[in-house]
Amino acid sequence: MNNGNILSLNNVEVMYHEVILVLKGVSLSVPGGGIVALLGANGAGKSTTLKAISGLLKHENGRVTDGSIEFMGKRIDRKSAEEISHQGIIQVIEGRRVFEHLTVEENIKVGAHLSNARVKDGLDKVYAYFPRLKMIRDRTAGFCSGGEQQMLVMGRALMTAPKLMLLDEPSMGLAPLLIKEIFEIITRLNQVEQLPILLVEQNVKLALTVAGYGYVLESGRIVMDGSADKLRDNPDIKEFYLGLTDLGTRKSFRDIKHYKRRKRWLT
Repeated sequence: MNNGNILSLNNVEVMYHEVILVLKGVSLSVPGGGIVALLGANGAGKSTTLKAISGLLKHENGRVTDGSIEFMGKRIDRKSAEEISHQGIIQVIEGRRVFEHLTVEENIKVGAHLSNARVKDGLDKVYAYFPRLKMIRDRTAGFCSGGEQQMLVMGRALMTAPKLMLLDEPSMGLAPLLIKEIFEIITRLNQVEQLPILLVEQNVKLALTVAGYGYVLESGRIVMDGSADKLRDNPDIKEFYLGLTDLGTRKSFRDIKHYKRRKRWLT
């Protein structure tokens, strides 16, 4: 492991269908025990970055065409999704994919097949973090609310005893109270289990409250990175991602000439 980092991406390029270049030299790292946020607008390449790490690109006719990805000091970008998951990297995919006809508890137990952890101990841990799931454990998963399904897929991931969790848009489509609860659980998982998390999240303000460090991805390139405090205070982040300007109005990238001047990294 390099400098205490459990995960390192080094100048990673990703191409779909051999012709569509989506990631253009992405470098980032996740320290052991830390939460790192990957920020950016729709289409920036955030989900592609997670899939490159977890090996799921191959299922979408995508592949890492340049650079390397290392996990715990070993290269993983040429491994299958199954091999990568066995090494302890678990991705919680956007869209809350549950087995709709199984009960909540049956869904959670699916995660146990990826690890040697005893099922009962795993269930006890999941229910300790997600007491709501214990209350509805016999309910058919397809009848659960969006927030309950989000808790379910996170609980199922926790059953695998992950060494690194990749979270893709956990707040999407949820009510504010539920989002607050889920992000409190994310913080507890990190602090108590010392679980490193790479968090993809469009809600930048929320992401920077739980992450210690963040990267901003735009058009397949990292255009900015820094501590959560540094990013929160950055005028471009305030203007374009937090919607905070002197006039209290959100502006678009294209309207701001000084932003283009600042973006020397893209030229």
